[in-house]
Amino acid sequence: MNKPVEVVFITGLSGSGKSTALDALEDIGYFCIDNLPLDLFKKLIELIEYANIDINRLAIACDIRDINIKTKLTNIREWLNESSINAKIVFLEATKDAIVKRYEQTRRSHPLSLIKKIGLQEAIEEELRLTRDIKDIADIEIDSSHLSPNALRRFIFNQFSKNRHMLINLMSFGFKYGIPIESDNVFDVRFIPNPYFIEKLKNRTGLDRETYEFVMSQEETKTFLEGVKPVLESIIPLYEKEGKSYLTISIGCTGGKHRSVAIVEYLKNFINEIGFDAKTIHRDVKR
Repeated sequence: MNKPVEVVFITGLSGSGKSTALDALEDIGYFCIDNLPLDLFKKLIELIEYANIDINRLAIACDIRDINIKTKLTNIREWLNESSINAKIVFLEATKDAIVKRYEQTRRSHPLSLIKKIGLQEAIEEELRLTRDIKDIADIEIDSSHLSPNALRRFIFNQFSKNRHMLINLMSFGFKYGIPIESDNVFDVRFIPNPYFIEKLKNRTGLDRETYEFVMSQEETKTFLEGVKPVLESIIPLYEKEGKSYLTISIGCTGGKHRSVAIVEYLKNFINEIGFDAKTIHRDVKR
C-alpha cells in the first residue's frame, strides 16, 4: 500500500503568498490541496494508503478559517511522525503595509472580512493576532514582504526540490502551420538544405536515420549548432533561476517534418548532457 513519505503544510497570513508557494510545490511534484479542512486530513491519508493511490509528496494549504488550527497541526504532525511520514509546517507572513497593498492590487476580499463583516485593516490585525501562536510551531518561516512571486517560487524550489525541476519542451513545427503560441524561444532552420527535394527522403521524416544523418551532415546545420548550443547552455539556467518550471524551445522549418525534427532530436541529447530534463514534441510531423 502506498502512503506519502513527505507532507508539507502551508499556512500563515492571507495575502502573504500561500497560493504562490503551493503552486511552486505543485510544479516540483507535490500533490497539492488548497484549504482542506484539517479534520479530514487523516481520512485523506487513509484513502491514499488503502486505495493505493500513487502520491509520494503531499502539500496542504490551510489558514485561520480552520478552527483551532495550531492544535490540529501539532497533533497531525505528531501522528505523521509516528507513521514515519516526514512533516513540515511552512509559515508565511508579510508586513501589514505589504498585505494591504496586495489586497488593493488584486481587489480580493480578506477571508475575515467576509466571515466577521469587518474592514480590511481590522481583518489583517485580527489575523495577525490569531496566527501568532501558529508561527511558534513552524519549521520554516518566510517573510514575503519584499519578495516578488518569482522570488518566493525560487525560495520554495531551493527548500523542497531534490533535483532540477525545470522541464525543457523541445518542439519541432512547420512555419506553414503557424508558430506554436506556447513558445518561449523560436529558431528558424529553413536555411538548411531541405530533404523534401531528395526523392528517397521526401516521404520520410527527421526521425528516420537516413534523413537525420542528411540534415546533420550539412555545413549549415553545423554552423547553426555551433551558434545555438552556447546560447542554450547560458540562458537555460537563467530561466531556472527566475523560477520557471518549464521552458518551450521551438525549432521550425517549412513543413515541420524533416529539418526541425532532426534538430530537435539532436538538441534533446545536448540538453540532457548539460544536466536538464528535455522532452520532444513533433507537432507537425504527421501532417
